[in-house]
Amino acid sequence: MPLTAVSGGLLALLIGLAFTMLLWSIIGLGESTAADRHAQAALAQARTVEGLVVDLETGQRGFVITREKQFLEPWQTARTKFSGQAQQLVRLSATPGQRALAQRIRQAGESLIHDYSIPLVAAASRGDPRARGVEATLEGKRRVDALRKQFDRYESTQATLIAARESAANADAREAVVAASIGLAGSMLLIATFAGYVIRAVVWPVRKAAGAASRLAGGDLAVRMPETGRGEIRQLGTAFNTLASSLEESREQARHAHERLGLLYEASIVIGTTLDAKQTAQELVRVLVPRFADFVTVDLALPVLLVGEPLADPSARARRVALGGVRDDPPLDPVDSQIALTATSATFVPDLRTSSAWQAHHGHRARGLLDFGMHSLITAPLYSRRTLLGAISLWRAQNPSPFGEDELSDAEEIAAKAAVAIDNALSYAREHDTALTLQRSMLPRSFTPPGGIEIAHRYLPASDANEVGGDWYDVAAMTPDRAALAIGDVMGHGIPAAAVMGQMRSTLRALTRLDLPPDQLLHHLDQTMQDLDGPILATCLYGVCDAAAHRCRFARAGHPPPALITPDGTARLIDLPSGAPLGIGGISFTTIEIAVAPGTVLVLYTDGLVEAREHDLDERLEELTHLLAGTHPSLDELADTLLDRLAPTPAQDDIALLIARVGTSLPR
Repeated sequence: MPLTAVSGGLLALLIGLAFTMLLWSIIGLGESTAADRHAQAALAQARTVEGLVVDLETGQRGFVITREKQFLEPWQTARTKFSGQAQQLVRLSATPGQRALAQRIRQAGESLIHDYSIPLVAAASRGDPRARGVEATLEGKRRVDALRKQFDRYESTQATLIAARESAANADAREAVVAASIGLAGSMLLIATFAGYVIRAVVWPVRKAAGAASRLAGGDLAVRMPETGRGEIRQLGTAFNTLASSLEESREQARHAHERLGLLYEASIVIGTTLDAKQTAQELVRVLVPRFADFVTVDLALPVLLVGEPLADPSARARRVALGGVRDDPPLDPVDSQIALTATSATFVPDLRTSSAWQAHHGHRARGLLDFGMHSLITAPLYSRRTLLGAISLWRAQNPSPFGEDELSDAEEIAAKAAVAIDNALSYAREHDTALTLQRSMLPRSFTPPGGIEIAHRYLPASDANEVGGDWYDVAAMTPDRAALAIGDVMGHGIPAAAVMGQMRSTLRALTRLDLPPDQLLHHLDQTMQDLDGPILATCLYGVCDAAAHRCRFARAGHPPPALITPDGTARLIDLPSGAPLGIGGISFTTIEIAVAPGTVLVLYTDGLVEAREHDLDERLEELTHLLAGTHPSLDELADTLLDRLAPTPAQDDIALLIARVGTSLPR
């Protein structure tokens, strides 16, 4: 056999072996990449399951606190989906340790649902006070914290696993380089006459493949090999390029999926942190700009946003409540504009420049939007409980990528979350207005006190709809120089507390006509409270002041003590037995009588004036007496000063304030 044939045969054999090792390494790299994608999928699934735990916790917490059933919608969805999603996480877990940890996550989650969350929601539905208790709250926090630690451990281990598999891919690439180098060295040693051919036909392509493999292993997924060789060289280039394209596509898909999950998670956390619909709309804009869209508008339907307010434009169906973007000068209707609401289903226009239907619908405005650079649009309605609350519009101008089906799906999901939050805010606003209207309608607007008694009064509602409704006051003239002073606080908030307050005030008015001592009047009022539906408690301070005799008699039922300012400006709290709140039953009350010099000022108030979450009650009472010290020619100015200095902003509880000066203008 000629030498060239033998050398060529040996060279071919060595090159074949080298290429076999190289292909084996590339296949190993592909397998490592597939394992990496599987690990990434498991990590994404873990975050999905963790998101369901967040929705479960948020829904049950919102329902327990507010008893609003709309919070049960995300809770029910998370509860229904958890088992299947957790089982999917178990299936995706590649190692025994991860599968065991995923099983523990599934078991802990199902225990949270069945042993804690469902009983807690059921207890809250029954009105069981233990559902809001510290023990139940701490138990839920313990369980959720334990789950979060397991998620953190799972995700950390999964990240380590991904790093290990990427390291294996690098090793495969290095093996490919070694194989190519061995083939090259063997070919040069065996036959020098084939050097030119080998260099041109084998060595250079293999070197390019080795370099490309190293770059690929280093993370440069855009690297490609030229497909200009023959036979196996061409196949190698084709296989390498196919692999690199697949890896690049997979990485882009993973990055895009991670960004989508991050956006949806941030939306679930950021949107709905307040009970203000406009603030919620602004939160929605902040989440979407610039990560998802360059410009975002939020429009709310006027029937749900306005109650009885006349419309400037009768054809308008919505008002713009939020607008934001990467620039301050978009050619879009500004906030507070009244516009037509046409979006009833989610739609998107990938390219506004080629959409004749969109351009025809918007007429001359379309040209201004296109000239500004707007090129892609998503419009999604805001539905909650099958009611159209409004719509959001998302525009892209600086971002050159058009919206697609994935973005439309994300926009629909974010719009659904925002709609629930906005609906909650609107419901709270309506309840706040209703409770406040009911409360104010039951409070006296003015008094006609007997001679010798001067009156000033104030009522400050709480800023939260859940806190409005229980405080009241009243003044009733008994004789030409005697008056009954009363102030109280129904324990509870909202419309039910306001209704009980009205019954309580009416009953006290009727009992006042019997001219009973204060302790006996409170006893009868306590019996009346027990006849009301449900266990209802209330505090009350009742007194009768005789301006002619300069005497006052007081009794209280669990209410803060009244304050007294003598004519010389000395202020103190009246030492009066506190008694128990009304509604307990079987409790006696004590009447005390005090002398009041002409010009003495009595200050009656509810706990909202002196209680604050970050301050001690004794310190607040001391601050009250400090503010009262001195002479006060104007009781109205004194009332305003007390509210300005003591009432927290925003008001955490409603405040009632009743001030009386005794013996100032007795008839001669």
